[in-house]
Amino acid sequence: MALASNTADTAASAVRTDVQNQVTQSVTALDQMKEILINHGPDIIYAVVIFIIGLYIAKGLKNIAVRMMTHANYDHTVITFVSQLVYYAMMAIVLLSALNKAGIPTDSFLAAFGAFGLAVGLALQNNLSNFASGLLILIFKPFKAGDWVSINDVSGSIKGIQMLNTAIITKDNRTVFIPNSVITSTKVTNSSYQQDRYIEFLFDIGYQNDHHHAIAVLQDIFRSDPRILNNDTLEIGIKEFADSSVRIVAYPQVHGDDYLPVFYDTMSRVKDRFDSEGIDIPFPQRVVYVQAPAPATEEKETEKKDPAN
Repeated sequence: MALASNTADTAASAVRTDVQNQVTQSVTALDQMKEILINHGPDIIYAVVIFIIGLYIAKGLKNIAVRMMTHANYDHTVITFVSQLVYYAMMAIVLLSALNKAGIPTDSFLAAFGAFGLAVGLALQNNLSNFASGLLILIFKPFKAGDWVSINDVSGSIKGIQMLNTAIITKDNRTVFIPNSVITSTKVTNSSYQQDRYIEFLFDIGYQNDHHHAIAVLQDIFRSDPRILNNDTLEIGIKEFADSSVRIVAYPQVHGDDYLPVFYDTMSRVKDRFDSEGIDIPFPQRVVYVQAPAPATEEKETEKKDPAN
């Protein structure tokens, strides 16, 4: 009986010890949690606030990117890709900032992101340059879809600004893709940027023609065209005396959409009027003078006598 009693007391004591250890551990854990909340509670709250505010900022930047690219006539696939890229890049920055504010070390994360970014940058160096140039085109808007431009001897209408290049439709209906980095580093001529345009006409007449009469004929042609906007202040006169002609220049002003129709119509009407008025349109000429050869001189003796003779 005594042995059974001792065994029961030992088991009860072990149970009490186990319960006390569990209670002690629980109290210790609660004390540690309380200490963490007291010491790091404000930082955790700040981290949550940073995350929430950053989330709204990331969504706002994503919406701005979508609006800009939609306005610039980007392809839907490109809009989705770029907007998601902007969103997740911003969220990565927000997450690292929140973790750092909460007291969690982020050095390893930054090192990993840095190595990843360096590898991607080296692999896609040219593409990233084109992508950044595309963003600059979107921001500064040197042209938009539908504008008529000239870039590196390529002239045509802008079809669309893509992620890495810009598509141009030429006059003969070819589509030319020019890298965006080339566009931002070369001269771009936008013929649709201004609402009105000046047409530079250059007409050659013969030296034997009366230039006053030719200018009067040209002014009459321009005044009869209602599409010309500056008839009262039209700039016209002799530009230079060329090798075989007198060159008359004129600068009529027209709406952008009337540029080519006015140009073609005017050239045709000038040819008809010049023919009817007897005004010559000379072709390049060159006068060649041929000089007669000098009289032949007496023939000199060329053979020498043999010294032996």
